Formats: sequence, C-alpha cells, structure tokens
Amino acid sequence: MARPVKWARDLHAIRERASNSRTKTWSRVDIENLFAVGRATAQTLTRAIGEVQTVAGAHFVDRSSLLAFLDEMIESPAVEVALKRRLVEASAPPRRRSLKVALSADQRCAMAHELPSSIRLSPGELTIKALRLEDLLESLALFARVLENDFDTVQTLIESPQKPADDEALRDLVHRLRIQP
Repeated sequence: MARPVKWARDLHAIRERASNSRTKTWSRVDIENLFAVGRATAQTLTRAIGEVQTVAGAHFVDRSSLLAFLDEMIESPAVEVALKRRLVEASAPPRRRSLKVALSADQRCAMAHELPSSIRLSPGELTIKALRLEDLLESLALFARVLENDFDTVQTLIESPQKPADDEALRDLVHRLRIQP
C-alpha cells in the first residue's frame, strides 16, 4: 500500500491558493509553503508536477503545470497512487555537469604568444581546432587563463584592423597592372 500523503486532505484549499496567487513560476520554496511540506517533499512534488525548468541551478515549475497536477490529484480516487504514477513517469530534472579541466603549471602562467597552434587569434576571430571535446575544453580553459594573464595583448590581436589577405594571385595582378601603360 502506498504511503499516505498528508497534504491530500487539503487539495482543494491548495488548488484555490495556487489559482489565486500572482506567482507564475513556482520554486521549491514556493512549493514548500503552498503544500506545507519540507524540502525533500517539495523537491519530489516539483518532479511530479513536471515540466521542470532549470535556471541557475534552481528548479521551477509554471503555474499551468502546477494547476494541472492539482486537478489530476483532486480527480484521482487515490492521491497516493496517482502521485506514485506521476513520479514513475516523471523524468529527473536536468543535472548540471561539472566540467573539470586541469592546466599544467606552465600553462597557468601562459601568455598570448605562447598559445599553441590549435588556438588562433586574428582580428575579430578566435579559432580553436580540436579532435575531441576534451581537447576543446582544455583549449578553452587555456585561452581563458591567457585572457587573465595577458588581456591587453589578446585585445590588441582581436581588435586590430584587418590586413588585406596575402594572396599571391592578387599580388601578380597588381604587378601586371603596374607594368602595363
């Protein structure tokens, strides 16, 4: 048998408070207050409500999803069973993946002129070539460190006026035009 849900007896009052509220997006704390539950239960309810939006690591649900959830719970003959079904069907909220990139001691003090050939700076452009995602992340971390260590040089390289392309065919054309009377 499913564990009793203590807020089930207050569903109509909860629904009325939610529909009369001006809150459009509900955070975990808002859910805690609305249902009069603790943190863990509010997190579970947020997952059961569904359509979780993640902003800066915090999870939110919108008013329409909350009201639809409450309507479903009110109409259900057994709130405990309906809640359990929603939790089984619910997908876990998106998790932030921690990216760890370690720079060697010499890379931590790298300057713009020490960037590897896989990182190219030109006026208005940064180009990074990598075969693997890990290599790209390492290059981005190195570039970020170079920005910290040598910002003025990087700024000069990126913001300097563009030079015309060094194209041999173009030089030949100019040379021929000069020779012709």
